[in-house]
Amino acid sequence: MGTHQRRSSSRQRGPHPRYHPPADMASSQHHSLPLGVVDIASTPVQLALAAVLLSLLVYHYTTYARGKVPLPGPSPWPVLGNLPQLGRHAALTLTSWSRTYGAVFKIHMGEREVVVINTAAAAKELLSDKGGNFISRPTFHNFHNVLATSAGLTIGTSPWDESCKRRRKAAATALNKLNVERYTPIVDREVLALIEDLYVHGQGGKVAIAPHDYMSRFALNTSLSVNYGCRLDEISDGLLHEIIEVEAAVSDVRSTVASWANYVPLLRLLQSLKPDTSAGSLADLRARRDAYMGKLLDDLRARIAEGTDTPCITGSILKDPEARLTPRELSSICLSMVAAGLDTLGNTMIWGVGKLAKTPDVWDKAYAAIEAQYADVPDTHAEDVGYITALYRETLRWFSVLKLSLPRETFGDVEYNGVTIPSGTTVFLNAWAVHHDVERYGDVDTFRPERFLDEKEDGGHATHYSFGVGRRMCAGSHLANKEMYAAFTKLVYFFKLEVDDADDYDIDPVNATHNPYGLASVPNRFKVRFVPRDPDTIEHWIAEEKSKAELRLASIIH
Repeated sequence: MGTHQRRSSSRQRGPHPRYHPPADMASSQHHSLPLGVVDIASTPVQLALAAVLLSLLVYHYTTYARGKVPLPGPSPWPVLGNLPQLGRHAALTLTSWSRTYGAVFKIHMGEREVVVINTAAAAKELLSDKGGNFISRPTFHNFHNVLATSAGLTIGTSPWDESCKRRRKAAATALNKLNVERYTPIVDREVLALIEDLYVHGQGGKVAIAPHDYMSRFALNTSLSVNYGCRLDEISDGLLHEIIEVEAAVSDVRSTVASWANYVPLLRLLQSLKPDTSAGSLADLRARRDAYMGKLLDDLRARIAEGTDTPCITGSILKDPEARLTPRELSSICLSMVAAGLDTLGNTMIWGVGKLAKTPDVWDKAYAAIEAQYADVPDTHAEDVGYITALYRETLRWFSVLKLSLPRETFGDVEYNGVTIPSGTTVFLNAWAVHHDVERYGDVDTFRPERFLDEKEDGGHATHYSFGVGRRMCAGSHLANKEMYAAFTKLVYFFKLEVDDADDYDIDPVNATHNPYGLASVPNRFKVRFVPRDPDTIEHWIAEEKSKAELRLASIIH
């Protein structure tokens, strides 16, 4: 199948979205000086108005009409570009535009040109096959210049340079498949805590509970244990809720579409004239984040000094006399570990529970697959129940927690279908569009895990795009996959899920999220019943696992 033939086809069809946002209101409009405005300008006010309009026309022509990237795209507004047209759900709007402008097109975000990738074939050709040219990240004013000035950047938000290369190499080594296997006892302990609390707090299925804090704690505790050698025991822990709240707000700041000040310099000036220091402001978030990140690191240093620390990534770096990471680079790795799990893993598992409670046939198929493989409580280490793997992959695809993946920046000129995309160009991977690409996935509107049972990750095609793709995809994907497999296996084996009659919630992956402008989609609050299949079995397993947990943790070798 020829690449150029496929690209031509994609330009006509694009992905097949479930949702259809309003059409591009500006696609047929041309911003030009009204006829006769100079002729009638006989007063100072009219002359000033004419000058402003002429300036806008010149700005529009120099900034947009003579853009650097010779790709098609919707007509921009002066100064703001296409920002006003993106609406509440930018990924869906971009998906809709791809049917007009093709698999790869450009938009204007204020003064910045952005290339948008919307199909799996285009993602493979550009981000996988030519991945070295898409290895950097762009910078955004509110996050890079305001929020992250003290604690620094995560690995995922850092432009590519020698420092980023060192940090990513350290994280990728610590989180490769071999090392992730060593973290199995940590994952087991957090699965145990998850199952026990859902059973106890749900009073054996009698009380419907919101899974949000439980899934977030599961994701966060795994990251804290792997990175700092510590965990937060109770759902009510104040530090747990502080981290969840602040990281969710920081994630919103990192959004590529939430703040127009990232793209329009005038708005930055207005923002700087009256700095906001109220609760939830950038300054407040920075201070609160610095506080708990400092506490986590200081507590680890104290445990090392006392000889009571347990093996962890940061501890190994601190105790290595030949470690070549600066304190700021170490902080970057720590930030990455804390933030990434909550954004992707926690929110995906929350949505997965809500979706599966409403699709009991899929839950029952997963249970049958476990029973076919195991006569007793399943061992999650082998990851040998294919339907569970397919289940979490379909959850990642259908929900698309990062509907617009973390943006890239070209690290050199790139050729695509006869067009040169210049170095330094911002690039969006529209993961929502790719996950709804009918040429890649077929029946995209159906929640069907079976599509992944025979799926192979070869030829540069990713199974899904929730962890990104290419050389800047998430370094923690192996750990996240292990966590999801272990958690879903035990959840399916021990519980049935029931929707609370008093809380018949919406689980739509777009409309049932609390902030459509955020980087990560966070499901609205809902409640379900975790009904034990056999209370005696679950209670016996909890007691037995508790007796083994410490011995397993002691076996971790770094």
